[in-house]
Amino acid sequence: MSTILMTVPAHFDGAYIRLDAEIALKPNTPLLVTILREEGSHLTLVRDAMQQSEAAFARVWENDEDAIYDQL
Repeated sequence: MSTILMTVPAHFDGAYIRLDAEIALKPNTPLLVTILREEGSHLTLVRDAMQQSEAAFARVWENDEDAIYDQL
């Protein structure tokens, strides 16, 4: 893989986490697992995740040091 981070849909079958996409991984590839709540549609889950990240993006994009670029 050439990307640093990639999101891949997956599910837990009761015993193992199964990827829902064909991805070639080498043994011992480090992974991060995000557990989504069961209720709600996929669209609702995506919207909720985006909403929770708004504060972090605001800290990055809305700061006094970058205000100079607003005037360009």
